[in-house]
Amino acid sequence: MQREYPPRLFANEPLCCGFPMSRHQTYGNKNGNVNRPYYKCKDCSDMVFDDWEGIRGGNPDCACNPPRISRGQIERGSDYTFRCARGRCDFKMNIEDWQE
Repeated sequence: MQREYPPRLFANEPLCCGFPMSRHQTYGNKNGNVNRPYYKCKDCSDMVFDDWEGIRGGNPDCACNPPRISRGQIERGSDYTFRCARGRCDFKMNIEDWQE
């Protein structure tokens, strides 16, 4: 049986600190992120997931120019937050602050 992989968000490695980020996969994650692919910067340790988890058509646009998609996620604690899905801008919005 062939293993199914989640669809990728990035066609190529995203850049951070001027260099391509390295691709990894989560293992044994307590936050429910087991087996999720992600990219991590070797210099600053920023990371971004390489899947479509939390990305919905009704999510608010992020602050990129032009505006792009955001990812809904539960952050440390219990706040549901939207962030830039591609990690290109510093967009962050709590669900309480978002009005459709």
